[in-house]
Amino acid sequence: MRHVYSVGVADHLPSMIETTSRKHRSHLHRNALDKQVRITDGDVRDIFEPLARYSQLTTRQLVAFGERHPVITKARLGELWHTTAGDKSHWLRRLNEEIVFANHLIVEDMHALGDEAAALLQARGIIPAEPWVEATRVGGHSRAPSRVIRLAHDHMACDILIDIEIGARKANAPFRSHIDILNAAPEETRAQPKPLQIPVTLGTHKTFVEPDALFAIGDRVLAIEADRGTESIARVIVPKILAYREIVSAGVIDDWLGVDNLTVLFATDSEARMRYIMKELAKIARNNRSVMFGFRAEREFRDFLRAAPPSGRLFETPWKRVGYEDLILATLAIGN
Repeated sequence: MRHVYSVGVADHLPSMIETTSRKHRSHLHRNALDKQVRITDGDVRDIFEPLARYSQLTTRQLVAFGERHPVITKARLGELWHTTAGDKSHWLRRLNEEIVFANHLIVEDMHALGDEAAALLQARGIIPAEPWVEATRVGGHSRAPSRVIRLAHDHMACDILIDIEIGARKANAPFRSHIDILNAAPEETRAQPKPLQIPVTLGTHKTFVEPDALFAIGDRVLAIEADRGTESIARVIVPKILAYREIVSAGVIDDWLGVDNLTVLFATDSEARMRYIMKELAKIARNNRSVMFGFRAEREFRDFLRAAPPSGRLFETPWKRVGYEDLILATLAIGN
């Protein structure tokens, strides 16, 4: 069945939204509607494109990200998910359909990109038609059972970055996604199964460091580390800090990503844990000072099911540093 990709009235008037069926639809079960779908430019901009970069986003996140009226975005999310796109693939997937949460009745819909939508983005040249695009989505891409265990961590990374991206857009700041960064990276990097696993040697031990998210504001490249307190600071966090310092000092990121700077933002849900990590960094850093790392602790990071919709606040709020004044991302855009 062919689909029409064109701008429709759904982008403009909430009163013009028509659902295919007035019957109540299950929160968990799809009643597929085999019909032609008019994909609008708003669908591509507000739903498909962000989901090409983020592994999963909730309805609230997509509504906050989108430029259309919230009623339109919510209606389109429901219609696109319930409508078939060929025999097997769909415009959207829902994690609620694939993972039955114990408290599924209060879990907000979490959306992921469908095969048909990815093909459309590739056909329009919005995302590259290469495997590395899926392999580097913010918040992971694995569908293995461990995906359930990692979901809270992965969604925390998505929640932080989309908030920063919304803030950058409000400020008209020059934001670049990880896809933009990798597009400009050496071809050998993009050919790797996991291009964001950056190789590093610590002493004689060969390992890698992989940020939970990567983006840039102007010429400044930043990585996000979403910390939920499940990893040992001594055995995991400190080696991770050492690895980040090494890939910058040894020029690894110059060769791997084609960039010459990196700032790492550690986000955690515990003030005490944040202070502990900063104390350990002070022991490592020269003169107990480090400009390379920023830290922020918020209880709101703890539970993605109850998190407020992204507003762009993390772009304006301070990230603490060891031995230096706080970092505010909005200031990075000045002069770009």
